[in-house]
Amino acid sequence: IEKFEKEAAELGKGSFKYAWVLDKLKAERERG
Repeated sequence: IEKFEKEAAELGKGSFKYAWVLDKLKAERERG
């Protein structure tokens, strides 16, 4: 279970970073 939780945390971090990057790209596109 600990291993699963660690993997889930890693996935969460990855998807959060991905969403943040998408947000940034969207903001750039709207501005430019």
